[in-house]
Amino acid sequence: MISVDYGARWPIKFGQFPADEVPELYEALIEFVGSVIVIDTWVAMDDVKKCKLIEKISIEFCKRSSPKKIYGVGQAEIRGGIIDAIDMYEGGGSAWLSKFGSYQSRQLDITADSSHCETDPEMSTRFITARRSPRTSYVDSRRW
Repeated sequence: MISVDYGARWPIKFGQFPADEVPELYEALIEFVGSVIVIDTWVAMDDVKKCKLIEKISIEFCKRSSPKKIYGVGQAEIRGGIIDAIDMYEGGGSAWLSKFGSYQSRQLDITADSSHCETDPEMSTRFITARRSPRTSYVDSRRW
């Protein structure tokens, strides 16, 4: 599993999509990604925008299909499937993700490791972006 810290509150994680176990969900994800991503625009984006787009697509897909509830597939695996779909449409998703750690795409015909590994904390990349101040609780805002 790869963790990418791009300036959001939490880093996003990418896992290997279980395409052999749920092929119907995999096909639906491939079609969904093809309908929402323009590959030429994807290639021209910087790393932070790519992370934000992947996160947005994974949230939209999960809202529509409920993969965790129905199939037991989490959002990290959905993000991995999005990278696979970008590779299918020749956008270089796994090449981009490999900058942050080792990623094995199904489209490159690389056999998957049985052990999931994360990148070392000192090797993870942190993008400099504007951050919002921490949110205060409702109770704190209502104090007189």
